[in-house]
Amino acid sequence: KTASAYFHLSILHLLLKSRTILQTETRSKDPKMPKNTQADVEGGMVTPQKPKKIGMDGSVSREDVSPAKTAPLSPQTITIDVNERSRSRGILGMTRMKSMMVAGTGLALVGGLAYFLLQWFEIPGLEAQIDRLEGEVNRLASENNRYEVLNDKLNATVGELKGINIALNDTANRLEDTNQELGFKVADLEQQNQVFEEQNGKLSKTVDDLVLISNFLNETSEGLNDSLEQITAFLADQIASNQAILLGTLENTYRQRKDGWNCDYNSVFGGRTYTQNYNAEIPTTDFNSIMDYVSNRVLDELCFDRDDFTVFLGLPEYTPLTSNRLNAAMTIYTARALDWYFPERNENGLSHDDWSAAAFDCENLKATQRYRFSS
Repeated sequence: KTASAYFHLSILHLLLKSRTILQTETRSKDPKMPKNTQADVEGGMVTPQKPKKIGMDGSVSREDVSPAKTAPLSPQTITIDVNERSRSRGILGMTRMKSMMVAGTGLALVGGLAYFLLQWFEIPGLEAQIDRLEGEVNRLASENNRYEVLNDKLNATVGELKGINIALNDTANRLEDTNQELGFKVADLEQQNQVFEEQNGKLSKTVDDLVLISNFLNETSEGLNDSLEQITAFLADQIASNQAILLGTLENTYRQRKDGWNCDYNSVFGGRTYTQNYNAEIPTTDFNSIMDYVSNRVLDELCFDRDDFTVFLGLPEYTPLTSNRLNAAMTIYTARALDWYFPERNENGLSHDDWSAAAFDCENLKATQRYRFSS
C-alpha cells in the first residue's frame, strides 16, 4: 500500500509540474499593455491611470490625470517572421526537452496504470495455489511413472501366466486323451479277458476230451484190430476236436487283431488336431489316409469290405467323424462281423463246416459268406 501511495503522489506531482509549465508558456505569449493604462475591451480604448506618488511620510497619492477618459489604442502592426530552425522539433512542435518530458510523463502514466491494474486484479493467495498445484503435478507425475512400472510388470506377469495356462491346457488335453485311450484299453482288455475265459473253458473241455480219449486208447489198445468202426469213429472225433481248437484259435487271433487296431494310431497321425482332441472333427482331406490305416490294420486282415465299412461310417451317429466316433464304429462293426464269423448257438453266421471247407482262412470264403453291413 505504501508503494502504491508513493506512486500515486509521483504521478500527481508530474501532472502539476506539467500544468505549471503550460501556464507559463501561455502567459509569455500574451501582449503586454502600456504602463498606466487599462484595456477597454468594448471600445478598443485604453484608460490612463493616475500615477502613484509617495510622500515623505510614506503616504500614497495619485496625481491628476487628463480629463480625457480614454485614449484610442494605437493600431498594432502584426509581423510574422518565418525563420527556418536548424534544430529539429519534438512531439507536436514542442522542443526536444518538452517532448522528452511529455513522453516520460506518458510512460509513467502507462506504467502506473499497468501496475495499478496488476495490483487491482491480483488474486489473493494465487502464488501459493500455483505452488501447491505444481507440487501436486510433480507428485502425480511420479505416481504415474510408478504405475507405469507396475503396469509393465503386470503385463509381463500376464504374459507368463498366459504361457503357463496354454501349457496347462495342453497337458490337460493330453491327459484327457490318455484317459480316453486308457478307457478304450480297459474295455478292450475286458473283452479279451472274456474271450480268454471262453477259450479257457473250451480248452478245458478239449483237455477233458483228450483225457477220455487217452483212457479209451489205453483201454482199447489191445483190441484195435478187432473193430475198424471204432478206429474210424475215434479218428473222426480227433479231427472234430482239432478243428474246434483251430477254429477257436482263429477266432482269438481275429479278436486280437480287432482290439489292437489303434495301438499306433496317435503316432501315425501325431500332431493332428483330432489325435490331440478325440472330439475334434477329422477333415475330409485325411479321410482316405484314415481308411488306408484301418484297412491295413483290420479290414484286410479279417477280410472285411472297405466300401461296406465306409457306408457304415456314414450313419448319423458317426457323422461328423471324430477319433472317438471312429473307435466306436470300429468296435461295433468288428463285433458284429466276428459274431457272424463265429456265432454262438442259435445265432446266424458261418458254421463249422463253412470254415472247414475254407480251410479256416477267410480269404477262401465265398463273397456271400463274408460279412457285409449293407447286405
